[in-house]
Amino acid sequence: MLGESDGTRGAATIEQVGRRRTFTRTLQLAIVLAIVQVPMRAAVHDAAGSPLDCEVPGRLSILVDAAFATAYVYAAYRAYKYVKFLNHQSWPRAAAAGSWVVLVAALLDGLEGLRLWSDFGSAPCADLSAGWLTWLMRAVWLAGALMLAVSLLASSRFGQQTWYGVQPTPPATFRRSKRDDKDAGRLVITCSGGGIRSASFCLGALQLLCDRGLYDKASTVIGVSGGGYMAAAFHVLRRTCTDPFSPGSPELARLRRQTRYLLSGGRAMFRAALSVLFGLIVNLLLIGIVLRAVAWVLGWFLADQKVITPDLQVDWLPNDSWSFVGMSVTLVAVSALMFLIEKVWDRWARMPDVVRTILTTVGNVTLRYGVPVAVLLLGVPGGLYLLGKIPDDSADQPSLPSLLLALVDPTKQGVASFGALVVVLIGLGKSVWNGLTVEGKAATGLRARLLVFARTKLAPWAGSTVIVIAAVIALLRWTGGYATDTTYQKDWNVALVLVAIALAIKVLTDANRTSLHSFYRERLSRAFLVKRQDNGAAVALDYHLRLRYSDWAKPNDGGPQLVIAGVANVDDPDFVPTQRDCVPFVFDPAQIGIVGDRSLPDGGQRETADYEREADVLKREVTVPAAMAISGAAFSPLTGRVNERTRPVRLLLAVLNARLGVWLPNPYWNNRGEPSFPDRHGFVPKLRRYVGSVIDKPGPYRLLHEAVGSPSMYERRIYVTDGGHYDNLGLVEALRRKPAQVIVIDASNDAEDRFTALAEAIATARMDHGIEVNIDPSPMIRGTKPRADRAWAYGIATHPLEDDEEKPYKTEIFFVKAVLAGQLDWDLEQYAAEHTDFPRRTTGDQFYDEWDFEAYRSLGHTLTRSLVDHHRVDDRLSSL
Repeated sequence: MLGESDGTRGAATIEQVGRRRTFTRTLQLAIVLAIVQVPMRAAVHDAAGSPLDCEVPGRLSILVDAAFATAYVYAAYRAYKYVKFLNHQSWPRAAAAGSWVVLVAALLDGLEGLRLWSDFGSAPCADLSAGWLTWLMRAVWLAGALMLAVSLLASSRFGQQTWYGVQPTPPATFRRSKRDDKDAGRLVITCSGGGIRSASFCLGALQLLCDRGLYDKASTVIGVSGGGYMAAAFHVLRRTCTDPFSPGSPELARLRRQTRYLLSGGRAMFRAALSVLFGLIVNLLLIGIVLRAVAWVLGWFLADQKVITPDLQVDWLPNDSWSFVGMSVTLVAVSALMFLIEKVWDRWARMPDVVRTILTTVGNVTLRYGVPVAVLLLGVPGGLYLLGKIPDDSADQPSLPSLLLALVDPTKQGVASFGALVVVLIGLGKSVWNGLTVEGKAATGLRARLLVFARTKLAPWAGSTVIVIAAVIALLRWTGGYATDTTYQKDWNVALVLVAIALAIKVLTDANRTSLHSFYRERLSRAFLVKRQDNGAAVALDYHLRLRYSDWAKPNDGGPQLVIAGVANVDDPDFVPTQRDCVPFVFDPAQIGIVGDRSLPDGGQRETADYEREADVLKREVTVPAAMAISGAAFSPLTGRVNERTRPVRLLLAVLNARLGVWLPNPYWNNRGEPSFPDRHGFVPKLRRYVGSVIDKPGPYRLLHEAVGSPSMYERRIYVTDGGHYDNLGLVEALRRKPAQVIVIDASNDAEDRFTALAEAIATARMDHGIEVNIDPSPMIRGTKPRADRAWAYGIATHPLEDDEEKPYKTEIFFVKAVLAGQLDWDLEQYAAEHTDFPRRTTGDQFYDEWDFEAYRSLGHTLTRSLVDHHRVDDRLSSL
């Protein structure tokens, strides 16, 4: 049930729960930063009259206070947005005024910090106060905070029911998704995932269907991953010619020259290397900024508490007091206490749900922050203590601690160590890639089995382990430096550099731009999206053209519309079964967004034209090439239903920038049946929309979600990846549209005679939509025979009975799969004899030559012809 984990029991929409969570998380961050300043302020007070002693804690407090001011401004803004969403009475205006007042307080806070900065180190200091300016800032901040608090309380369920006697915002509804009936009674074609293998196979199949008039007869073509390459290519080319990719055509000849589409030529290889390197550098810089900031505050605090002495010794009981240890475990103890209270109370009496919710919430929050606090305050000194205990074997040779600490020193040795670390990570990444592409295949021989085990089981964890160890070493080195060396503590230029780097990253790039999506999208566009010019030449469409999905995916001259299937990665138990970790995300020219079963509430789809503007004011993020790249984003830290395979390498893939997925706006947010970004003329409105769109791009927080986080349906942005992470055939989406007939072109890499993709699609259709699929692929099983009898199967899908129906609706399924069946043309027979993996070549190999491409294209054409030439199939397909 929606919001059950928050105790709402379906009494709130996804956006309402998400906005509340966003506000509370930002507020918690502001509270944490305020608490961090407490020991610094105490140190300044204790050092009254001594300019040198109060300089470090005073200026460090100003730096932390700047982060605190930024956090509470964001919290105020998100509180206003939450109240505005609730839209009760006149409280949104009061919340807006409160957020502006808080912003004024933040500006005054900044002026106070600038005034105090120069005082420390040059004059006696008794407190972190600038006199009347400080009191004015506090009064303004308190006024704004009170206005926001009253607005939040008045707009809440409690306030509305208690003060106004009205019901809160209507809850979400769970109805079946309304369809526009465009596909009802029509033919739908689906092209499965499988990289260049599927693109080649689907090309041959679509050529045959186009030649027989079935392509133009279809209402929709659904593409998944590699099948989406060719589905989009066919659709776009058909706008300029009636016989797309026909035999002997210039566009087909051009496509044969693009079979190494990812790294076609030295220029593409150079841009690919730069794309990886750019994202890798940004990721490492972000990690370094966080570690350095944490080490600065932590090192000063451990030195101030006398836990770490100037000679790098560790005293767990400074001044013979247990206060430091107690402080380190307080939050964890509170979490345990909440659990204990719940168990004892439940032993003696019935506990009200509201009390249980409060205890659980407090316990979860204190545990969330208590574990990092305990690890930092106890684990870091413990790490330094262990390093100090490692003996030095020789006075002439450096000890192990000094070698480890040199990893983060700006010396030749440190640079060399860092370079070696990057090389090791890249090597592990390559090994992991090879392991992911061979997993599931039977290995013969001891050496082969050991190699597969190392690549699939050891290398993934080794990569993440190396990253964690490197981060721990950097944190220990910097913390030890700040705790023992005053020159470290007083080097304020470092703070300026860190802030400058962080601002540059925010201004110049975002989590989508640092990924490989942009490179991947461009390569797909230049390879597959072509047009036929008046002189008969086939050329790539100009990449700078915005092929808006709402326009270019529409049907042209009576042909089919283009639909691309992806997935949104979420792991909320409110919405998805255990370990599914995704929901379908569909690119449709009319409606775009999340679709699925009745466990998902209404409102997950948006008008495509409006969504394009929200995703990017320049309308670059939701285009035909972008949809192709997103649907083919198989190589990502988050991978939906196959997360179990990629979870060990999630951190490694994120750091190495092996990220093809994209963060898009959550369609459940701002879905109110009206344009979120209405077209307003004038320079100022356009500038406001442009700046807002640039600022609103996904930041480092999203990258953290990819690496170690748990993506949620309640988030403002969702991570969209390969459609094959939910259904590699596109069959479930086709059946959801209730067509009369579906032709499924399957080039997925199932183990021989297994038909795993088909089985998963059948089970998913039953689980999510109550659709029963009856299809028998046994004639396609080779078994002990030299060849399968045929490469296609016929089935019937029975939809659940709806209120206005007298009998269940049925859909015919024509399923053709890339298997060796019957007598093939001699060139195919020869190719199959020379390539034992044909037609199941791994998707890890995306570099085909002309023979590979033609073999899969010809196979798709031949097998599809065997399907439609069957007299019964021909009769059924001609009946529409």
